[in-house]
Amino acid sequence: MILSCDIGNSSSSFGLFEEEGYDIIKTFRIDTAKISSPNDLKKFFAKNYPLKDINGVSISSVVPSIDPIYKDFFGKIKIEPFYISSKIKLNIHICLESAEKLGSDRIANVSYAFFSKQKFQIIIDSGTALTIDIIDGKGYFLGGVIFPGLPALAGSLYQSTEKLPIVDINKTNIEKAHIIGTNTESSILSGIYFGYIFLLEGFINNICEYYNRNTENTDIVITGGNLELIADAVKTKYAKTFDGFWTLKGIKYLYDLNR
Repeated sequence: MILSCDIGNSSSSFGLFEEEGYDIIKTFRIDTAKISSPNDLKKFFAKNYPLKDINGVSISSVVPSIDPIYKDFFGKIKIEPFYISSKIKLNIHICLESAEKLGSDRIANVSYAFFSKQKFQIIIDSGTALTIDIIDGKGYFLGGVIFPGLPALAGSLYQSTEKLPIVDINKTNIEKAHIIGTNTESSILSGIYFGYIFLLEGFINNICEYYNRNTENTDIVITGGNLELIADAVKTKYAKTFDGFWTLKGIKYLYDLNR
C-alpha cells in the first residue's frame, strides 16, 4: 500500500492506494492541530490503519512546522517519506516567478490534472484557502489565484466587528440560504456564500476569456474540503469534474513519477 498525506492548515487528509493505479481504497482525516508529537501520529494510525501494510509514503505539506513530527515518526518505522516540492521530477513546467515558494498541494493538483488530461484546465481547490490554478494543454502551469476559504471569510468578518455574529457555513444553512437575507445572520450567509460562488464563476469566465478558451478545449476541476458546498452551485458552460480526493491522487501520482 502507498499512503498519501495532504497536510493542510486546518485539517490533514490521508489516502490509501494500491501500488499501481489511483483508485483510492480508504481515506481518513484529522485536525492538523491535533498532531503535536510522533506519539499522536502513532495513536492516529493505530486507530485508522495498520502501518505494517504501508510500503511507501508521499507527503504534501503546507505546514512546515509539523514536518519534523512526520519525519521522526516515519523514520522510527523505517519508512523514508517522499515530500512534494518544485524540486522533484515533475510532468509540468512551472511558469511562476518563485517556483520554490509554490504550495505542494497546488503542484499535486496541476500535475494530476495534466496527467489525467492534456488540455487546458482550471483547478479549484476550496478549503481553508481557495486556490484557482491553470494548466494548459502542453503542461505549462500558468499561475493562479489565492483567496480566503469560506470558513476564513466568516471568521474574518466576525473577528473584525463588534456586533456581527459568527455564521456557520454548512450544508444545512446553505440549503436554506436566499440571495436576499431577512436578518443579520441570513444576510451574512448570503454575502459570504453567494459572493464566493459569484467570485468563482467570475474567475472562470474571465480566465477563459483571457486565454480565448471554448467549451471543447477547457475543463474545470473542483476539489477540496468545501467541495460539497460549492460544486453544484457553480454555474458554468465548461465541463466540470468533481473529485474530493484529487489532491491525494496527485500526491500519489508524483510519488509514482519519482520512483
